Amino acid sequence: MHFFLQIHLFNMNPKTTTVVFLCVIICVCGLSTTDKTKQNDDIADIKNRLGHLEQLLGQLVTGNSSSDVLKFSVSTGRNEHVSFSAYKNHTQSALNKRHIIKFEQTILNIGNHYHPEDGIFIAPVSGVYLFHWTMINYADHAHTNILVGGKVMSTTTTSLVSGNYNSGSALVIVTVQKGQHVWIQTCCGTGHEVYGNTLGLDSYFQSTFSGTLLFPVSEN
Repeated sequence: MHFFLQIHLFNMNPKTTTVVFLCVIICVCGLSTTDKTKQNDDIADIKNRLGHLEQLLGQLVTGNSSSDVLKFSVSTGRNEHVSFSAYKNHTQSALNKRHIIKFEQTILNIGNHYHPEDGIFIAPVSGVYLFHWTMINYADHAHTNILVGGKVMSTTTTSLVSGNYNSGSALVIVTVQKGQHVWIQTCCGTGHEVYGNTLGLDSYFQSTFSGTLLFPVSEN
């Protein structure tokens, strides 16, 4: 992989030009010493450093020293892709308040940060995440919350229509810190039913829980 860095030296003072060349030398040395057996793992880190280098050079050229320029990280490195999609494969009834819903089967679980054994997603990196969940039941009700680090972020409920399947969905975009837990739990009373089934053409609906990292943010 080749990296091209276009630098305009016109109108730069000698001090700025010296810094530019030093930065280029550092990047070239970093690329040349990359262990080929780890090259795939380290490519993202090299891109990250080059991104920061470009921002620093931009500050030198434009004279803009605002700290906001470096507020967001341009890459998550080895945790760059974080996504999961899970569903319930069996129905649970008569659930009490604050019961954590376990979505036992996964369709997608990049990085294995969602844990189907307990229904909890653990953020591998601080960032802005999108979560979506749908509750299904039959002739009953389910009131649920999504919690991030133990704090309620959103709520959804299913309607109660006798003799019919009922559903309720919600979507939320939130900031999650590295290591925080995210889960769905029942709220507002008792007797909740959460429908589940196997996945297939002849199967009925599934209750689902999905999430993805939209972009990382630097840790303060």
